[in-house]
Amino acid sequence: MTSRSSSPFPVIPNIQAQSSNTRAADTTNWQDFTATWYTPSQGTGSGLITASGAPVASDVIAVDPTVIPLGSRVEVQFPNDHIEIKRALDTGGAIKGNHIDVFCWSNNEAIQNGREQVKVHILG
Repeated sequence: MTSRSSSPFPVIPNIQAQSSNTRAADTTNWQDFTATWYTPSQGTGSGLITASGAPVASDVIAVDPTVIPLGSRVEVQFPNDHIEIKRALDTGGAIKGNHIDVFCWSNNEAIQNGREQVKVHILG
């Protein structure tokens, strides 16, 4: 039996990704935002284009580009501590300051989610 120290390969610790709750504990880079939800016109459609020119998708958010630059990836922590990575690819006339609008395909989902206070961390 060979001992670990005689192995020709270096011992590398098993580094696992931090849980989303652990990352959220570092509040220095997180900002308070209001989140609302939006859908395509009349709650249906496909092939829609965002303000950045990219097609809409379930990971798209609309932002105030003076607060979050278009094209940025962000983490959004919802009130239940669930964290999702979103892309800031859209804008909207009512999206000012620390407000994001989360894209979803279902009008019912948008209505159910309503308005929530979230934390946002800009990844770049």
